[in-house]
Amino acid sequence: MKLTKESLRMGESSVLEFKAEKARSDSIAKEIAAFANTQGGTLLIGVMDDGTVEGVSDRRVEQRVVQICRNNVSPSLIPKIEFVEIDGKQVLAVEAPRGPNRPYKVKTSGKFYIRAGSSSVEPTNEELVRLFQNGDLVHFEIKPVHGAGISDLNRSYIDEYFSRYRSIDDTVETEEEFGQILYNLNLTDRSNGEEAPTIAGMILFGKNPVRYLPQAGVKAACFGGVDEAADILEMKEFNGAVRDVMDGALRFADRHSRTDVRFDADDVRRTDTEQYPAGIVRELIANAIAHRDYAIWGATIRLFVFNNRLEVRSPGALPDTLTIARMEAGVSYHRNPIIMQTLKDYGYVEKIGRGILRSNRRLRQMGRREIEFNDLDVELRAVLHGA
Repeated sequence: MKLTKESLRMGESSVLEFKAEKARSDSIAKEIAAFANTQGGTLLIGVMDDGTVEGVSDRRVEQRVVQICRNNVSPSLIPKIEFVEIDGKQVLAVEAPRGPNRPYKVKTSGKFYIRAGSSSVEPTNEELVRLFQNGDLVHFEIKPVHGAGISDLNRSYIDEYFSRYRSIDDTVETEEEFGQILYNLNLTDRSNGEEAPTIAGMILFGKNPVRYLPQAGVKAACFGGVDEAADILEMKEFNGAVRDVMDGALRFADRHSRTDVRFDADDVRRTDTEQYPAGIVRELIANAIAHRDYAIWGATIRLFVFNNRLEVRSPGALPDTLTIARMEAGVSYHRNPIIMQTLKDYGYVEKIGRGILRSNRRLRQMGRREIEFNDLDVELRAVLHGA
């Protein structure tokens, strides 16, 4: 950021904060933590709130800031620090990037902060959960579903999964042993003294997940035109265990996928071309279930079929370590690794992260456009264009 006297007159912003040289240590730590938890930013020490440049009189303030970042911010971080001259005075510029170990907090108070406009504020509970999740410190899917019990899981589906994919069959002799296996696989949680399904357990094997998790399941709609203003030809909601959701959504897409029949020049050889190839649709829906942000309460995955395209809309932005380019190149990041592993076991997604890569290759061979991804911050949209 280029700093001038004129730029300071614009005032503080989401990426710029002013502090006097004698500002309290915790006040500095608060701003550093807020920047690191959000999009990063620069703290100018020696500039008053109104943008007046007073400068710093003691260059030892640099070492003080280093110690604050190491001792007053947790996890500790090392920002880029340099003295800059503004209006003939020395100002200490402390550049705090978006941190990889979010969330950061002020150690003495134990409080977390994020940047909201020109202020540093405490995050809401939902925002804090998402900070933990996106910082890769905890997977939200292993959180317990409060109010639910083991009886809310579909035992027959679990037994079948254990037998077919985990080689656990007649080795389970007691209910206690069965419960221990569920716990070991992170399908249940015991942190509150009672055994409850985790979010992953409920999404994968729940009898009626939406009773406890309004964000579960898939909502599907077929429109009679090219946008959402067109008439709705059919609308369905698919809930229950993940296999029921997947199968229902796939049948819906297949029902509204036109099949073009072509014959060769001799009118002998027949070629059937799906408008929305089932294998590619399966990959998109399964990836949405595996990668969506379950910390976003009440927002479901949406499957929309239009005259000219099929869209899968998944709540939440891409995780910080993943970009659309990396995803298209086959780089995988599992926001919900337990859910992803089970979908792999069921055969809904590629086992080594090549699903999108192979889907695009198939589309190119068919002379079709590749899958279009749009990261809208609040949701990720995957667009499969029709033939």
